[in-house]
Amino acid sequence: MKKYDVIIMGGGPGGSTAAALLARSGAKTLLIEREPFPRFHIGESLLPASMPIFKATGFYDQLDSGKYIRKYGARFIDYKNDDEVYFGFDDGLNPEIPMAFEVERSEFDRDLLDYAKKCGAEVHQPETIKQFGLESTGAWVKTDRDEYSCEYLMDVSGRDSLIGKKLGIRDVNKDINNVAVFAHYKGVQRREGLHEGDITIGLLPNRAWTWIIPFKGEITSVGVVCSSALFDGERDLEAYLEKRLLESDIVRDFMKNSKRVSEVHRIGNYSHTCQKFYGDRWILSGDAALFLDPIFSSGVHMSISSSKLAAEAILKALPTKASFNEGLGAPYEESVRLGASRFKSLIKMFYNGDFVAQMKKTLTRENVRKGFTSAVAGDVWNHQNFLFEKNVL
Repeated sequence: MKKYDVIIMGGGPGGSTAAALLARSGAKTLLIEREPFPRFHIGESLLPASMPIFKATGFYDQLDSGKYIRKYGARFIDYKNDDEVYFGFDDGLNPEIPMAFEVERSEFDRDLLDYAKKCGAEVHQPETIKQFGLESTGAWVKTDRDEYSCEYLMDVSGRDSLIGKKLGIRDVNKDINNVAVFAHYKGVQRREGLHEGDITIGLLPNRAWTWIIPFKGEITSVGVVCSSALFDGERDLEAYLEKRLLESDIVRDFMKNSKRVSEVHRIGNYSHTCQKFYGDRWILSGDAALFLDPIFSSGVHMSISSSKLAAEAILKALPTKASFNEGLGAPYEESVRLGASRFKSLIKMFYNGDFVAQMKKTLTRENVRKGFTSAVAGDVWNHQNFLFEKNVL
């Protein structure tokens, strides 16, 4: 049985980021991913606060090589009156994170995983995990190909949350219970110049909303999110998506010359949180630990941020082979939950009120505008943001 310092279950952005950091630090790292890449995936709009992490791993230069379109802000449009509010990321509290990127996940995930290999991580793909065991002194994994053991097991398996389900600690967040229906299109209208890559969020009736995410080239990701209780598109996802996109005049104008070029996809009941994020020699990060809602594009950011924190905890524990229960696990979990809590407050603000109108009034004050812009940019661990100090978020 081949032994590693760390085995990572899952090769998405979180797993790849952790693998790159661990391997660059000298940890013998195995990453196991069951799916072949490229493959279609949701979560295509990155956040500015993720950029320092990509710079820390060394991946940023490839991300900014011209393959992916730059994203300088986020625009929210109300279907009732076509009123809008815009968050320009260069107007936030941190001048070092003025922009991000829109990424077609099929390419982005493959690029990031390939980079983890270059950093020295051993990657097995496609390979399916069949069984695994958690012990006080390590862990073991059995796949469809072989068996392995490790000092620390890291679960970044996404919504599958392999450890969370095995231990029965994964809970559905009933207060955010939505369905997302989405596809890729050609010919969607874009804004000109610097703002071509900005994400557009269109607010629809009954707390539903639609996203428009432009990629480099001709493809644009378009999706609709609504409450599971009000979803009526079971029989015909294509017809449902087209119907909802007509509910906003501006969204209709964006889509009028477009043609769908992918299958229509659906995911539902995706919001969840695990009761605990660590044990003796195991740790959860990314969607395996928790996932909230796609409205503020928090998924990839929370995944790579938590995975970076998890990798740092492992590197601290590894020299003495310490248990996470001996002091390293609690601060990790506390930090991840803090960031998630601030995102969740922002999400509740979006769903519970007249978001565009409220934000337009609120953002007239410079310090408030900068605080909210930073939060929307994903800078949720910035303790200098007075919105966090005052528990506004």
